[in-house]
Amino acid sequence: MFAGPIIAREILTTPRPLRYYLWRASFVAFLFILLWTAWQSLIGWQEIHEIGVMSRFGAVVYWLFAMLQLTLMLFFAPLFTAAAVAYEKDRRTLLLLLMTDLSDLEIVLGKLAAGLLNIVTILAASVGMLSLCALFGGISFGQVVNLFAVTAASGVAGGALGLLIALWRDRTFQSISLTILMVVFSVAGVEAFAIAFPTLEFMGVPLVEVLNPYRAMLAVLYPKADALSHTVRASAVVYVSVRLLFAASLVAFGTFMLRKWNPGKNEPRELREGSEIESVEAIVEIDESQSVQLERPATVVAAAGAQASVEQAAGLHVPRRTHRRIAPAPKPYRRPWTNPILWREVMTRAYGTKPLIIKACFVLLFALGMGVFVYLGQGLENPMGTGLSLIPIGLTILSLVLINAQGVTALTSERDTGALDLLLVSEISPREFIQGKLHGALYNTKEMVFLPIATAGVLFAYGMMSGENLLFFVIDFLLLCHFAAMLGLHAAITYTSSRVAVANSLGTIFFLMVGILLCAFLIVFSNGEFTRQLLSFMIFIGAGSVALFGSMGAKNPSHAIALVSILTPFWTFYCIISLVNGDFMAAFLVSAGIYGFALAAMLVPAVGDFDIALGRTNAIQG
Repeated sequence: MFAGPIIAREILTTPRPLRYYLWRASFVAFLFILLWTAWQSLIGWQEIHEIGVMSRFGAVVYWLFAMLQLTLMLFFAPLFTAAAVAYEKDRRTLLLLLMTDLSDLEIVLGKLAAGLLNIVTILAASVGMLSLCALFGGISFGQVVNLFAVTAASGVAGGALGLLIALWRDRTFQSISLTILMVVFSVAGVEAFAIAFPTLEFMGVPLVEVLNPYRAMLAVLYPKADALSHTVRASAVVYVSVRLLFAASLVAFGTFMLRKWNPGKNEPRELREGSEIESVEAIVEIDESQSVQLERPATVVAAAGAQASVEQAAGLHVPRRTHRRIAPAPKPYRRPWTNPILWREVMTRAYGTKPLIIKACFVLLFALGMGVFVYLGQGLENPMGTGLSLIPIGLTILSLVLINAQGVTALTSERDTGALDLLLVSEISPREFIQGKLHGALYNTKEMVFLPIATAGVLFAYGMMSGENLLFFVIDFLLLCHFAAMLGLHAAITYTSSRVAVANSLGTIFFLMVGILLCAFLIVFSNGEFTRQLLSFMIFIGAGSVALFGSMGAKNPSHAIALVSILTPFWTFYCIISLVNGDFMAAFLVSAGIYGFALAAMLVPAVGDFDIALGRTNAIQG
């Protein structure tokens, strides 16, 4: 194929699994249910004869679709490309690609296409559904095309960013976490920059609309009335051009650095053998005056004498070793704890020294977000009662996503490197293994756990949160942290493929967290007439339950997982209703009960039936 063998292989193999078609069909069905829900919320069962009402409905629905579609593209496109490269690195197959006749550009573009193929296919499947909004009115087909161009360019640029980070970093957790943080920083950092410099422009377009994909999307949806077509065309063209140029620059830089970053410093045989020779020479240097003279063959003696005569004739001075180097005393061995898995996760750098970069980026991003919250909340009596509350809520969700990423990669990395098989034949019990990985993941992400709790304490100190709500938040957040980490371990145990495990784990936590925000928006948007959309909303929640069971319990089904999949979306809906009505005690009790039960439903089988969960007793893996 003209595009390269890697792209050809992905195009041939990707459509083979059934999930390829289920994802596309499910996404279109999800958009249809959302369309029906919005119709019930805005119009209900009444007959419509006014064109203006239909136009308003079309504009509102397309705004919902555009926000959802762009969010999915920004989140999953970088993750899929980063996971595609990290999967190759963990299984040491990237080295085999570097040994083939493929050029560096073919490898980089092939892995970029491998990561973007699924998400771009899902995007293309929604074209027909989203084009219906133009028939309702309120939106033109030109805006539809421009918005798809903005979404696709955002996905390509995000995929190139995830690809570059995965080529740079050596571990899966580093690649995924840095990718998530960079995606969030690309939006939050631009907003903070726009607050400081609101008048900057680039080619006649405000700089914030050039750099922020959400601003670019809003510029396409709501252009200026004085120059409708020109504004839409200019904003879309400038944004798409900048994004594609940015993606091309990242691909070029990644191609240039591919063989410098990969393989790692410990992989080449020459370096490994050279280090071994140096260590041997440092230990086994012998003083000629005190060493025992060994009998050497006459040919070696003659060669050494000839070499010495040549050096003397050339006037060269060759220093001779006349002293003995004594090897330093070996360091004492460290004594592990009773649980060696937990000791390795806590007391050693099991994930290298580079996770410090991830923690520093998270602290910087958290400080930036809270700084914007404080700056915009000046003069407000209760900023947490306004739309600014989305900033600390978003940072808390980001913490849970990173904890989930640490949990799933803590086990997939062991499997891909072959260390999991060695651990399974050791004397380590399943309880020690699961608890060590669970609490080790929480320890390695302790900054993600501590900062939201510290922020809640600061809000309580300034009177923005009551003591009762602070207690509820701390207990619920700690429970959600354990749930997020255990969900990652559960996905890694269930799926043997690291890419599938990462996609299911992060997709599930993304569905639960973003689904909560979407439900809250629909409830508030109904303006007290939520009963009109109750039927469609229940169908929406029921579809989410089926998808949740497909992710959590399709491989290892159990009655507890099925109950969790059915109850979690509905009880989450009840928690949102309780929060809207101000009943914080009911929301706390229900959320603690349902997520505590979900945690136990995943933890107990992982400890009690570990062999069955891994599929070693019966062939249930896939």
